[in-house]
Amino acid sequence: MAIAVLVLGVATFSMAGLQGEVKLKRMAAQVESLARDSLLQAVMQQRAVTLDLNGGLGTEGRLQVRRAGDKSFRQPLRGELWEFSPTGICEPVEVRVSNEAGEIELGFDPLTGCASRKEVRVKS
Repeated sequence: MAIAVLVLGVATFSMAGLQGEVKLKRMAAQVESLARDSLLQAVMQQRAVTLDLNGGLGTEGRLQVRRAGDKSFRQPLRGELWEFSPTGICEPVEVRVSNEAGEIELGFDPLTGCASRKEVRVKS
């Protein structure tokens, strides 16, 4: 009986960690999708589209940014925007999303608006 309770406890703990990792990956996918959609919208409507970085881009966890000239990731400033041009380019920005399960860093290509660099660090 004690062995069964121990196995059940370990399985429950493992499942909780997996749920955090799934949420983390969902947050990163949401940021990637929002960037691609914003670039597409800017091109199709022939007007600049901006995203409010301080709003967290709709993610549930913590969002940090690193722009050209920044040495490290930081909290977005109030009113800090990420601009997508109707010419089909966006500002080069790196985004880090994190929660209790770990963190994912995304480096966005200014010509495609897609994540050209992705680093995943999951806590074990």
